[in-house]
Amino acid sequence: MLEFAGINWEAYGVSMDIPVITLDQLPELVPARMLNEYVYCPRLFFLEWVDRLWSASADTAEGDRRHQRVDAGGGAVPLPDEGEVKAARSVELSSERLGIIAVLDLLEGTGESVIPIDTKKGRPSPDGTAWEADAVQVCAQVLLLREQGYAVDRGELFYAETRQRVVVPITPELVARTMEIASSARALATRPVPPAPLQSSPKCARCSLVGICLPDEMNLLAARQDAKPRRLIAPDSDSVPLYVTEPGTVVGIDGGRLTVSKHREVLASVRLLDVQHLCLYGNVQVTAQAMRDLLSRDVDIFHLTGGGWLLGLTTGLPSKNVMLRIRQVTAAARGTWTRHGR
Repeated sequence: MLEFAGINWEAYGVSMDIPVITLDQLPELVPARMLNEYVYCPRLFFLEWVDRLWSASADTAEGDRRHQRVDAGGGAVPLPDEGEVKAARSVELSSERLGIIAVLDLLEGTGESVIPIDTKKGRPSPDGTAWEADAVQVCAQVLLLREQGYAVDRGELFYAETRQRVVVPITPELVARTMEIASSARALATRPVPPAPLQSSPKCARCSLVGICLPDEMNLLAARQDAKPRRLIAPDSDSVPLYVTEPGTVVGIDGGRLTVSKHREVLASVRLLDVQHLCLYGNVQVTAQAMRDLLSRDVDIFHLTGGGWLLGLTTGLPSKNVMLRIRQVTAAARGTWTRHGR
């Protein structure tokens, strides 16, 4: 019986014959940031790393803004026998032995040793220490630095909300916990379905993937909770469709705004972030630059005749939901697809 979250999925037509991923089929290196996600919520780790699902939110946008300065570094840093480290940003390190890869926000030298400093948008735990998920991520960075020959005795976290640094002592217990998390995360990634959602967790309300994860709904279906689902509202985009119907116009991009021009005269200009999708009627062109920016923001472009008949669709890469793709290919190979109404 194929069971996930306490539900017999065979009863819903889901086949047991789902290929299982083995450890040697996974990427060799787990990002340290994904170890953070695993500690925070194993299901979130699975959805992001295995299924490659992502949804932006106010929190993720703020996190990106906080990282703009630290991400601007070139990542160059001298090796231990090449010179003294002063300060370096966006330093990428990896280790096949540890099975971990990481990009360090900031690496500071203190003479004979170095300190990795990771930036977080929030605040430390109520007792002033680092959250476990953050401590594990920094510990992974320390282990990578030691693997490269650097002397490191601690890591630090900079919490932007309170603008304070919190020291993370690298104890044997934290090292053991970090390696345990790395091993458990890789093992979890081989499962054919994600783990069950957290139950009534306050973490869910702020999670950007709550509209994809559906924690309360899944737990209710599996009879893992009696309470009614919380009103966890998935974000609703404020963007709207843009219709261009004037023949002979050209849709371009200028400073983050879509422009509609004809004979070099700008007829309209709208912010790109306000556009949900673009509909082109008849003889309307779109520049390569505008198309690239639209696709990078997952904005689809619909091509229609002047009378409104749909001719085609230009869209970006589809979701990398790995397990869904495996099931689709398996079903197609066995001829189980049906064409409704034919």
